Amino acid sequence: MKQGSLRFQLLRRLLPAMLALLLAGAATAYWVAWRSATKAYDRALFDTALAIAQQLQVVDGKPQLSLTAQASAILLTDKYDRIFYAVRGPDSRLMDGDAGLPMPPQRSYDVAENQERYYFDGLFKGMPIRVAALKTEMSGQSVTVLAGETLVKRNALIREIILGMLLPELLLTLVSISVVWFGVRSGLHPLSALQQELAGRSQADLRPVRVDVPEEIQPVVREINALLKQLEHSLTSQRNFVSDAAHQLRTPIAALQAQVEAALSDLAPAGTHKLDGVLSAARRLSHLVDQLLALARAEPSLAETQTEVPLEEVVLQVGETWLPQAIRRRIDLGFELAPAFVRGNALLLQELLGNLVDNALRYAPEGGTVTVSCGQSGNEAWLLVEDSGKGIAEEELERVFERFYQPSGSQRDGCGLGLAIVREIARQHSGSVVAAKSAGLGGAAFRVTLPGTSV
Repeated sequence: MKQGSLRFQLLRRLLPAMLALLLAGAATAYWVAWRSATKAYDRALFDTALAIAQQLQVVDGKPQLSLTAQASAILLTDKYDRIFYAVRGPDSRLMDGDAGLPMPPQRSYDVAENQERYYFDGLFKGMPIRVAALKTEMSGQSVTVLAGETLVKRNALIREIILGMLLPELLLTLVSISVVWFGVRSGLHPLSALQQELAGRSQADLRPVRVDVPEEIQPVVREINALLKQLEHSLTSQRNFVSDAAHQLRTPIAALQAQVEAALSDLAPAGTHKLDGVLSAARRLSHLVDQLLALARAEPSLAETQTEVPLEEVVLQVGETWLPQAIRRRIDLGFELAPAFVRGNALLLQELLGNLVDNALRYAPEGGTVTVSCGQSGNEAWLLVEDSGKGIAEEELERVFERFYQPSGSQRDGCGLGLAIVREIARQHSGSVVAAKSAGLGGAAFRVTLPGTSV
């Protein structure tokens, strides 16, 4: 199962908890704000009800409200809210005030009979209101004074308190998220350092990893180092095998060739045709061994010491090696050179180009032409080998790089490894090789592209 980013996995576990704390804080802030606003304005509302109750008088044995215009203006006028009142006598009979002002819920009000005050929420003229109820006794009669107001001031105070509490909390949450984000990023930095250390290595660099990592990651580093050590041991064993095989195979094959050539020189021409076949087979076997060893050298990795290599010198050295064979077959081996530089292993690059030239000389007709050129365009250097042979069928242009593959109509003295070696060495140098039809000579053309350095 795909795990995804470790950073986001950690954040996915931390952030919901922080969000839950933020929501809990918001709920707490709302409750505190509501309670504070309610207490503050309930006290003021009760004072209004008490002031109205103080205006009650007993006239002819009956309680009556004597509220002057001045007192009414003071008690019932507010800058933000509308104030309502009602005075009810026994049996809830309206004595004065707003007739529709709601009474307390009867059951709750009965429980609060012995209390001095009672508060409740209601609806009046389509507006939510808060009501304070005050009971008093006058001339043995129970009188209820109700004072109600709309909720504009209360809601404004609640919002103000909530904002005052939530804004710092929200800011703290954002800071906490940032701290968590950068903390996770910093905590994962050792893994990034380990990744960069491994990514920056060449294929030949099997040194132990030396990265300062936390204790939790040290087992991973130890296992990586153990794996690198095993890989180095395996490659060393392979190189030793290649060296031993070179000695064990080349010596008897060379001796066989020498003996066959000596026998051929002692026999009459008529009796040499069988030995000619043996000599041809010995030469093919010798060539196969050379190619197998070259492939084995190329596959493990580039040499650890890489240098800047001028491709012109590589072409000239390879040309000097293969020029005698070209002369024997009367093939025009030409060179078109331009400055080009790559970073790599000069011996492996000579092996690469030598295989391409060998291949071209094999398939160019006697008296034909082979052209080797090199150059550089910006950060791209290239080698090009063309011949005037029959070329390669279009459907086989990619398959010729497979090991032991022989194109249709090809000579049988090859072993099918030369182009596989070319591709492997090009890959080791972060390059590529493609086969095509030569535009100028009509035969095959092989172009190797490599990362160039400054000319």
